[in-house]
Amino acid sequence: MLRVGIVVESPRLRSELRDLLHETGRFEVVGASAPAPGNELGGARDGMALEGADVIVTDAEAMMVAGSTGGDAGAAALVLLTDDAESAGSLRPWRTGMALLPTTATADQIVAAVEAAAAGLVVLHGDHAGSLSAAPVLDDPLTPREHEVLQMLAAGLGNKEIAGRLHISDHTAKFHVSQILAKLNAASRAEAVSIAMRRGLVPL
Repeated sequence: MLRVGIVVESPRLRSELRDLLHETGRFEVVGASAPAPGNELGGARDGMALEGADVIVTDAEAMMVAGSTGGDAGAAALVLLTDDAESAGSLRPWRTGMALLPTTATADQIVAAVEAAAAGLVVLHGDHAGSLSAAPVLDDPLTPREHEVLQMLAAGLGNKEIAGRLHISDHTAKFHVSQILAKLNAASRAEAVSIAMRRGLVPL
């Protein structure tokens, strides 16, 4: 069972997140607190929300920075709730086990993000698609069309379905898939999707 700490300013949101995660039966909420005064890297105001947590759900961007640079968040995965996509996208450095969600994220999206971050994936909600530029840059970046095809691969679509969606030939769809595999250094479509998720190239 994953151990989750909650570091959120709003008492109501803290309570809602605690109840949501507890009711799934898949998480143990080890603590819930407001951020430290001034949103400092100290994290939780009372420190309890960080104690032994596998994942920290927070709306404090300083917590994300601390986790990225080996601060008080330590090795815990991090899920950041923010509506400031531009600011969130500028956070450096990115690492595995991070998720960015808007504060309007659904319960299912939050649960999925917590589990994905705990598994070492980089997760971006569609609302934060502009933050993709903050992800590790490929030596040979994907083109906009290849990004489209990658999203379809992640959704489980085959070449014929991709061709139909994009109104291109099967041959062209196959070419795009081959280019994506080569640029991600992947041996299969499944491996390409896995690599893309870890690099934050596939939004939640």
